[in-house]
Amino acid sequence: MTHLCISVHWLDDRYHGLMSRVGPPEWPPSPFRLFQALVASAARTGSLNGQTGVALERLQTLGPPVIIAPQARPGTVITRFVPNNDGDLVPDRQNRLIGKTSRPTLLGSRPTIHYLWPVDESAPWAGRLIEAARGISCFGWGIDMAFGDGRVLNDSEVGRLAGVRWYPHPSTQRDQGVLRVPTEESMADLRRAHKSALERIEHEYPLRSVDKPKVFGQVYYASSERPLGKPYAIFALRVGDDAFCHPHAKLIHVAGMTRRASIRAMEAYPPGNRDPSWVEEFVAGHRKQRADDHEQFSYIPLPSIGHEHADAIIRRVMISAPFGREEELRHLADQLDGVRLQQEGGDEGPILERHRTDGVTRLYVGTSRQWGSVTPVILPGHDDHKASKTMRLIERALRQSGIEQACTFTWGSTPNFPHCLTAHKYDRSKRHVGYYRPDHLEGLTAAHLRLTFEHPVTGPLSIGAGRHCGLGVLAALI
Repeated sequence: MTHLCISVHWLDDRYHGLMSRVGPPEWPPSPFRLFQALVASAARTGSLNGQTGVALERLQTLGPPVIIAPQARPGTVITRFVPNNDGDLVPDRQNRLIGKTSRPTLLGSRPTIHYLWPVDESAPWAGRLIEAARGISCFGWGIDMAFGDGRVLNDSEVGRLAGVRWYPHPSTQRDQGVLRVPTEESMADLRRAHKSALERIEHEYPLRSVDKPKVFGQVYYASSERPLGKPYAIFALRVGDDAFCHPHAKLIHVAGMTRRASIRAMEAYPPGNRDPSWVEEFVAGHRKQRADDHEQFSYIPLPSIGHEHADAIIRRVMISAPFGREEELRHLADQLDGVRLQQEGGDEGPILERHRTDGVTRLYVGTSRQWGSVTPVILPGHDDHKASKTMRLIERALRQSGIEQACTFTWGSTPNFPHCLTAHKYDRSKRHVGYYRPDHLEGLTAAHLRLTFEHPVTGPLSIGAGRHCGLGVLAALI
């Protein structure tokens, strides 16, 4: 297979591009940013209305490219003081200075980035794009001086390119980690934005605003630096305009209510041509006998953690799905948004309301090398109070939960987060002090874990025999 490779080389080791005007920092630079740079290059040389313009229109239909970027890390926040243009009536320049902050992305030893699309080796329009790439003068802010180049490479040549591989996942929905990509109407939209810039100033008329590009798609990109986690949907529990607060010791009740609502919704409106067995196995989680590759939705109440005053009360619930099941999860989430849960006795429960990532949920779905259990992990057996057997049960639980990357772990009964509960069910006076469990998990050993992975891992992570009902859920420790 052959690939069109457009490369950009920075003259410095800093990049200042942002996702939007107010941030956050964008890394790697999006395919849409490259498309803008190519369009600007063609316009500057007067070839935008010729064959180069046709080639750019072809490029916007190719789909998101693979990106090979240098190693990068966030730089230090810098504050610069510049005159406030709204204060021109004040003659004293020093009295109208305003502070503006920026945070560059620091690039590795080779500040070069490559964008790769699979193309036919004989594609005549590829040469036009390579010519446009050679006209790039900056990439990011105006101070990010750069030059471009391009070539057609085979697989072996692509394999020799140095850098971190970033792969697009168009079917994955995430709040973070998405990059802008051109779509079929992006070219026309950029022409409109450029025209508004040219017509900004007209004699005897007020200064006009410049239109910003509006037509682009968004695609999640994953790499070894930002690994792809399982798909998930998060809901806030609401009662009217207020948050519904449920005691975290009884979090399995919230999991049960959410599971029952999911079963009802999918029985009424299943995605595509699904037979009743799909609801029974994948939604309800009723395992077939001797099913080694059983997959299902997980219903995970989320204790409030991450702040010094966090109380671990349940105000949110997450539904996660196995890898590759984004479509089914998206369909379920659409059906559950706004649904009122029903408690086991028939009383009305809280309403599910789609919820974006916040400071609490970010700990459950973020990326980190170190993870700790929020609720205790229910091990697949009883350890007989023997450390060697506990270790084997933990290793078995990791395998069953799909944790493939090597890690080290420690365990104990003490919780890893404030106000969370111990792994024990009862204290010495036989009073209940831990989390309530479903009946089929009552006789199994529980433990709080701390995991340290060799490379960063992205959540959500849940481990153990209770991982589908909120027991054994992990959060990032740093």
